[in-house]
Amino acid sequence: MNTNEVCRNLNLTVKSLIVYESYGIVIPKREKNNYRNYSEEDLNKLRTVILLRELGFSLKDIKKLMDKSDNENQEFTRGLYLQLKAVERKIFELNNVKDTLINNIDKLLEADTETDKKSFLDNVDISIKDNRTERIRWINMLEFDNKAVKFDKMVRDRLDDELGLFEKYDEVLSLVREKITKSKAKTVVDIGCGTGNLCGELSSEIDILGIDQSLEMILQAKKKYKHLKFKLGNFLDKPIEKSYVDVLVSTYAFHGLTSDEKKEALENMMEYIKDDGKIIIADFMFSNNEEREKCRKNLLGKGRQDLWEVIESKHYTNLVELKAYVYSLNYKIYSEHIVNFTWIVEIEKNKEQKD
Repeated sequence: MNTNEVCRNLNLTVKSLIVYESYGIVIPKREKNNYRNYSEEDLNKLRTVILLRELGFSLKDIKKLMDKSDNENQEFTRGLYLQLKAVERKIFELNNVKDTLINNIDKLLEADTETDKKSFLDNVDISIKDNRTERIRWINMLEFDNKAVKFDKMVRDRLDDELGLFEKYDEVLSLVREKITKSKAKTVVDIGCGTGNLCGELSSEIDILGIDQSLEMILQAKKKYKHLKFKLGNFLDKPIEKSYVDVLVSTYAFHGLTSDEKKEALENMMEYIKDDGKIIIADFMFSNNEEREKCRKNLLGKGRQDLWEVIESKHYTNLVELKAYVYSLNYKIYSEHIVNFTWIVEIEKNKEQKD
């Protein structure tokens, strides 16, 4: 497609195209007559540029973001994902400014006397400045091809796994698969499915939906398991309909949630499963606070503050608290310690409380 056709289709000016090319964002091929020839891939990139410009991103920032998402494999999907992340970021920034404005208005309404208007304007300026600073940090931290590519090797080689977090990794997955099979489930949802290691080999016989917040994890899983279905999402989203699934599973993901988020996630998951369904969670947990404190003292006593910080950086479930919450909802819960910090928990719906 030549320059004029691109401008007409995308409502762009020739000047804009030349500027984008000068930044190295879109570099079309040249014909023998030196005319530009834009490919379908170039057009998709330009559509991403248009959206990001509408959201207020500078061309310098757009170049950084598009360089991060540039990959011959699934490039179109990554482009859409980049747009999604940019929209989420803009919503976050707008909410910051919105909250500042609401707070300013409330304070003005509460004031008995004339107040200094400059301070309120300064608050808005500070909010906008903070957004810009955080946006730079967000751009630098955004990754597309990071942990996902190395995940399978990491959990099995365990070269840096001094805490034994992934000891018996494949055995844990096998135990969970056995529980799925014994339940005679026809529909399964795997939240935090990662690269599909848990349910991939079951997907040719069972209807399985994998949900993960990492596009890269899903793309890796799609390469390995053609029968698996996928959606972007996480524990706190509501990506599926109520009473839809026989078994909902999650492995090595629940510790990413705070205590309050875990409660919200459990309520969501209970809505997803059928009345005779169940939830199976394999994750890092402490049996109680005493065990957690014992672990802390043991590691600090060995001079391994670094290892304790690894544990503290996540939210290992307190099993006593989890059971108490599940019982308060009038559900049944079973727990089984596997190795080190890893437990398997099963929660069943609409049954008498029993440990």
